[in-house]
Amino acid sequence: MAAEYGTVSHLLPPTYKRMVSAWLEEDCPSFDYGGFVVGEGVKEARLLGKSPGMLAGVPFFDEVFRQLDCTVEWHIREGEIFEPIKHCATVRGPIRKILLGERVALNTLARCSGIATK
Repeated sequence: MAAEYGTVSHLLPPTYKRMVSAWLEEDCPSFDYGGFVVGEGVKEARLLGKSPGMLAGVPFFDEVFRQLDCTVEWHIREGEIFEPIKHCATVRGPIRKILLGERVALNTLARCSGIATK
């Protein structure tokens, strides 16, 4: 497992943070109606693994929420195999920003984990 040897994000090109910024910019609506409704209150969201697999894509998930001023607490490690239903991570921050990053973060994590599982 790569995580045993160092930080997995060190394997990524230095441009990955710019890529995450571009993904967020592309995904964010011009008018954030959902954010208007839910406001800025600090909340938490739980990431649940609902299918058996291997967790991959943690650096991308972390960067999405870092750019949105949220924190991520992982309960399993990159490369770890899990069985459903597994509480993998907790995201904390302004609910508006959690919702802004949710789709980009989950799509990226699902894609990376799907490839790693196969």
